[in-house]
Amino acid sequence: MKLSRVLILVPLISCAAHAGYVDYRHEYYDDGRNYDRVYMSHRFETGFGVAVEAISRSDDAQADKPYNNLETNGTEYTASYQFIWNQLIWQPGFVVETDENQAIYKPYIRVQYNINDSWWTAFRYRYEYTRRNAEGRDDRSVQRPEAWLGYNVENWMFEVNGIYKFAEEENLYNNTKRDYEYNFRVAYKFGQWVPFVEVGNVSSGYNTATTDDRQTRYRTGIGYNF
Repeated sequence: MKLSRVLILVPLISCAAHAGYVDYRHEYYDDGRNYDRVYMSHRFETGFGVAVEAISRSDDAQADKPYNNLETNGTEYTASYQFIWNQLIWQPGFVVETDENQAIYKPYIRVQYNINDSWWTAFRYRYEYTRRNAEGRDDRSVQRPEAWLGYNVENWMFEVNGIYKFAEEENLYNNTKRDYEYNFRVAYKFGQWVPFVEVGNVSSGYNTATTDDRQTRYRTGIGYNF
């Protein structure tokens, strides 16, 4: 597969020198919650890459109204290194996510294989350690393997992503230490611009540890390669 196509779908998996990417996306859940994310990344010709993502949300009083009294919902910082070995694109990295109540440390290893000019697949294993600041709340460890399958035809790009999570200390979903989610994405490239839409299925985020409630998550956004 041509690496320029891979860049559009997974901006951190670019082997091009001095590759930059920025995107904005709006996120909506069945229960009415609204989130907004701005993401920017850059990879140097040495293979080293950095990224930052800022997350905001509509306040809890009127969470069902987009862009209403926006509040910060955390910031995520990523550092990674990328190289090709045995026809695979390898990327070890480290992510730190912070908000007012906690910090989450996320070391990971990701590997991608380009099957041909249209199909690609990838796998990532990430370990998440949450350091909580609130009194009476214990820290948490979660292991998170996930996989992607992508297909590109002309300027269209299709991608499906599945994630499985299992915790060590506490329940995640429906009174078990397990959880899962999956996501489908469609993007279209024109020039350096990439508008996209996504539909996913995730646990609800409210009383998730003790209920089987799930939500449909909708995302729409636009990216720019530079």
